[in-house]
Amino acid sequence: MHAKGPEQMSDTQKTRREMPKWGWYAFLFFSALSAISAFKFVPPGLIHGVFVEGGSWARFVFEGIERGADHVAYHIENVGSTLAVHMIFGGLAVILTPVQVSRAWRRGDRRKHVYLGWALVPIVTIAALTTPPISFNMDYPLWSEAGFALGSVAWFGALVMGIWHIRQRNFEMHKRWMVMMAALSFGAVSFRLQLPILRLFWDMDVVFPYLGWTCWVPNVIVVAIWWWRSARKAPAVQPAE
Repeated sequence: MHAKGPEQMSDTQKTRREMPKWGWYAFLFFSALSAISAFKFVPPGLIHGVFVEGGSWARFVFEGIERGADHVAYHIENVGSTLAVHMIFGGLAVILTPVQVSRAWRRGDRRKHVYLGWALVPIVTIAALTTPPISFNMDYPLWSEAGFALGSVAWFGALVMGIWHIRQRNFEMHKRWMVMMAALSFGAVSFRLQLPILRLFWDMDVVFPYLGWTCWVPNVIVVAIWWWRSARKAPAVQPAE
């Protein structure tokens, strides 16, 4: 085991300031609620679709969404299977992302961070790439559907950039893009937090179209500001003598 140098200790202290413990607990709590919401079609799908109706994937999807997520049941006719896959992998991505950024998870054996990181690659990829077909199957204005779709493209793009930088062993840029990916993952949570609050003031048909943008664009702006502030605080590179 190698002792930590001053740069490593400084980086650890900076990370702790950036992600206070209470913030991580809030991140995990709301992510867990969002994941539960995504998975709620699974029990009725298994009970009524698999055990009662004969166990086919189609019955699992139909019964699960009809009984456990009827607010999105209109997707069944065109993209029901895609929706079911998206909800499963999206729920996994949302709940595993806070674990991946946890200091407690990384402590002691960084291999856990590496293994979970690579496990998240196919999970986030599937969750992100199944979003556009669902988005463009909604009965909302094109600009709203495009918002949901572009949010998923940005999510996948942040993942790709994070992979690229870790392959180049650029750990600082890898961390920045993984924070961006986590912020875009949190878009699912932002969506579920904003919807009930905004519905106190406006009807669903008024509120929902804007959520395609407001659930993820503010998250990206916050991370971009963090990037900018981090760049300003970084020590200037001294010229070689």
